[in-house]
Amino acid sequence: MKQTGARGRGQGAREKSNNASDQKGSALIITLLLITVLTGLVVNFVYEVYIDSSSLSNWGNAQKASLIAKSGQVIGTEFIREIKKETYTYIREVELPVTQDFGPGVSLSIVIEDENSRFNINSLIRDDGLTENTEAIASLKNMLEYLNINTNLALSIADWIDIDSEPRLHNSEDLAKNDFLWSIDELRLIEGVTKDVFDKMSPYITAYKDSSTAIPQININTAEIPVLMGIHSGISEITAKNIIEHRKVAPFEQEGSIGDVPGMQGLAIYDRIDVKPTIFKVTSTATVNEITRIIESVIDSNSKIQFWREG
Repeated sequence: MKQTGARGRGQGAREKSNNASDQKGSALIITLLLITVLTGLVVNFVYEVYIDSSSLSNWGNAQKASLIAKSGQVIGTEFIREIKKETYTYIREVELPVTQDFGPGVSLSIVIEDENSRFNINSLIRDDGLTENTEAIASLKNMLEYLNINTNLALSIADWIDIDSEPRLHNSEDLAKNDFLWSIDELRLIEGVTKDVFDKMSPYITAYKDSSTAIPQININTAEIPVLMGIHSGISEITAKNIIEHRKVAPFEQEGSIGDVPGMQGLAIYDRIDVKPTIFKVTSTATVNEITRIIESVIDSNSKIQFWREG
């Protein structure tokens, strides 16, 4: 009887020991699970704090870059006021020197372009929005032919702009805007203007003119061959090259001087040309710690902003 009791007590002790071990094992597993969960939470929290801090830093850099880019626009406007004092200009594009030190990791560039060196695509239709400008259409066709682009595109663009619904080509009035272009980027919406066509045209066209002039004017000191050919349908490639060679030696100081160029005699173009710009594109690019902001604007000689885009 005593032995049986002893064995019972021993077995009970072993069961209690096993239960205690099981409880310790369970507690260890729970502890490890808690540590794993807490570690995950801490890592996730630290990551979110890092992301939030990075986002906040990027936002701050973007805001600073935007303000610096706007400062660049102000500087560009001041430069334009100085250009107005000149009697003629012969530089198509200029990057202004920026002497201001904005600190490490910060830069600013300001580029000013002569929009009068480009053909005004909106000139295909008169200001009433309806009347066709046959001379401008003929000139654009001349330019397109030089660029190896289908000349019928000039008619499609005219239909895109004018307010009537009479097509010059089959389906050319379908989905037409029936208004002047706000930006040359809109040309991509016109049937026939592929990326390749747009890339060929875009360096030579604009959608803007000086608000003080009725007819868009071309700066004969800065226009390239395709644009010079677009001044008048009577200007051939050879004549355009003659104009460029002439101005290399002596820039045109007044409009009448172009009559000295071989091939220009007898062409009625003096109401379409100028020897200095009256409308400008200003591009200011600011970078702060690899965050870049670009502001593009088009400003006329009266400091009127005709276009503004920030990105």
